[in-house]
Parts: sequence; C-alpha cells; structure tokens
Amino acid sequence: MSPTSTSAPPARPGVKASSVRDELGSLRIDRSKARKSSPLALLAWLLLGIVIIGAIAAAGFVALKDRLFPPTTVTVESVRVMTLGQAQTELTCTGYLESRWQAAVGAKVPGRISEIPVEEGTQVKAGDVLAELEHADLDAMLASRKVAVALAEAQLAEAKFNAEQVERDYAREQDVFKRNAGTKSALEKSRTARDASKSILQAREASVAAAKNAVREAEESIRNMFIYAPFDGTVVTKDAEKGESIMPGGMGASSGRGSVITLAKLDELEVDTDVKEDYLAQIHKGQPTEVVVDAVPDRRYRGELREIIPMGDRTRGIVKVKVAILNPDERLFPELSATVNFLPDQKEGEASLSERKAVFAPLAAIQGEGSEKFAWVVNDNRVRKVAVTTTGEPEDNLIEIASPFTGGESLVTSPPPGLKDGEQIQVAE
Repeated sequence: MSPTSTSAPPARPGVKASSVRDELGSLRIDRSKARKSSPLALLAWLLLGIVIIGAIAAAGFVALKDRLFPPTTVTVESVRVMTLGQAQTELTCTGYLESRWQAAVGAKVPGRISEIPVEEGTQVKAGDVLAELEHADLDAMLASRKVAVALAEAQLAEAKFNAEQVERDYAREQDVFKRNAGTKSALEKSRTARDASKSILQAREASVAAAKNAVREAEESIRNMFIYAPFDGTVVTKDAEKGESIMPGGMGASSGRGSVITLAKLDELEVDTDVKEDYLAQIHKGQPTEVVVDAVPDRRYRGELREIIPMGDRTRGIVKVKVAILNPDERLFPELSATVNFLPDQKEGEASLSERKAVFAPLAAIQGEGSEKFAWVVNDNRVRKVAVTTTGEPEDNLIEIASPFTGGESLVTSPPPGLKDGEQIQVAE
C-alpha cells in the first residue's frame, strides 16, 4: 500500500484552481474579539474555591486539634462494692485454712490392711472404726489362751478341793493327838500336807490370773489391729488402701505407710498466716477479723485472732498467728487459701454489721459540702456531674455513698478547677 499524500482537493469542473486556493486562504478564525465570561460562572468558581479551602482548614483543625487544644488530663478511681469490714481493715494477711483438730491416724503395730470402711468426706464419731488389719493369727492365739484359762481354773478347783480335804485331815489328827491316841509324827505329817496344799492353791490361783492376763493381752493385740477415730470429725484423706502394709513411723512404699486416714474437725477451722514484725503492734489476741476464702467469693466469714505464736522467724522477719473462724460452713475445708482482714475492736452487736455490703467511693472524688456534694463521673472520655449522698464516716480514704451508684463507675479524683459538665477529658495512665 502506497503512503498517503496530502494534496489540494480536485478542482470542480469549470472552476479555476487559483480561485479555490484563494477561497481556502480566506478561511480564518477571528480572535480579535474576546469572549466575555458569565457573572454566574465566576460566582460559582468563587464559591467552589471557598468550600475547598474551608474543607482543607477543617481537616487540618481536626487533625491538629489534640495538639493545639489538648483535653484536660484527670486521674480516676472506681466505685467499689465491699463489706464494712473490708472498708475498716487495718491490716491484711494471707494464709491457708487448717483444722485446729487434725490428725494422721495410723496403727500402733505393723500389719496389712484388711478393711477400710470409710471414704473421704465420711463423718465419724470418736471410737468409730477407721480401718482393720489382718489378725487371724491373733484370733487363734486368743482362742488358745482362753483354753489355758479354763484349764487353770479347773486345776484351781482341784487344788481347793484337796486343800479342804487336807484341812479336815489335819483337824482330825489334832483331835486324836489331844486324846493321846495318835503320834506326834503323824500330826506333823498332816500339818505339812496342809501347808503344801495351801501353797498349791496359791499357785493355782496365780496360774488362773496369769492365764486371764494372757487372754487380755491377746484381746488388746487384736484391738490394736483396729484403727479407731480419736475424736469426732470428717475423713479428709485416705492415705492407704486395702492390702497395703503399714508401719508406725513409715514414710512410703519402701517402709510401709505411716498412717491410714487423715481426720479433721471441720467445725473448728482457723487460718494459719504470717504477720510482719513491723505490724505486730497493730494486732492483739481476741482482735476481730474478717476472713475471705478464695473458693467462696460470695461469703465473708467472721474471725478472731486466737493465738500469736511466741516464736519469730528472723530470716523472714515474720511471726505466725492463728485466726479462728467463728461461723464456718460446709464449703470450708483445710488447705484453702484465705485472706484475713484485721478490724478495729468492735462494740457489742457490731460484729454482724461488718458483714453488710455497701457502696464506697474514693474520698478524693467527693466535692462540695452538705447537701451539695457531687462527683465527676467519667463515661466515654467525657465527664458528667452527679449529685452524691454520703452515708457514713470516711474509712481509709473511702466513704460510703448511696444511689445512684451501684459499683464500677469511674470517678475523677482531685478534679482540676474549671472542669465543666460534658467536657472531654483524658484519663492519666
């Protein structure tokens, strides 16, 4: 295909080519007259420019507002729901529950367990059987010794009969000798027989006593094959099972179990805890306490400092104390972790008040006086002024308040002057 060439349009028939060129050359755009713009269009462009500049300024203000005008920084604390005892706490310690009466019960003698009639949680009375050891050999020995008692008693009866007969023979010889009808040697022989029968009778009586003591010994040996509850309580652990061997003082499988049952009185529980030497002057025997058990978060127990152990630990700088729980229930048992709040001394009738729950606010958040008290409540990084009614005296920088607070609200503490209702704030880290 040949390249395209540009040429003048063909001349019309009867028209000269020069005339056509003259006509084409006369075609020109007249730029001499300027086109006039419409006033409405100028106004539209002006408004558009203003809107664009305003949008840019607004976006910049929003982006730089926090830097140019930072919100007021405040500190907050939460409204808390707690018992009056917690609010009045003078000292807090942690420890573990233990029974005041708890014993690892074992046997007096070694043996193999034949029966354990109790399980964990079983309540027993003093004297109830906790376990039984095999004692078939002792049963046979007891039967044999009872036979020995019967034999000894029969021999004693024979000796008594012989002694009575010899006594009669001696009396007869004495009568014959007094009438000069008998000989002195016959009298002496009768006397000797009488004395011998008395000795035999005493020996038979001693044999009976010895046989009976042997029976009691065998019975006591069999009794030692039974493990009895030393006091009323609850079985908290089974330390051995049927068929295992136990050994007094044993420590495990190689030497035999040392105990079979661990028994505890769960109605006399106490907290074993430590108090630092620095705080020892703040507590005293008989001081009221509040005990919080981690496993029972919905209950507060009344307690009393029962004993301050008169022995310190110089390596740790502590003194061990025992806090008795005055109102335990079935949900408590040994080795549970607990927190002890030591309370100030209470007047008669105030012990139950320490268990009452109430709403407490930080004292630094309460502003104003009398009926005009209020607090700043933080919600979505804004503050709201709320009227407050206090119902108690300050306790450890806390004060009891009434509705509308229910616990969990965030209050501004030590609010800065000039804070306004609805103002945006920033919570300090």
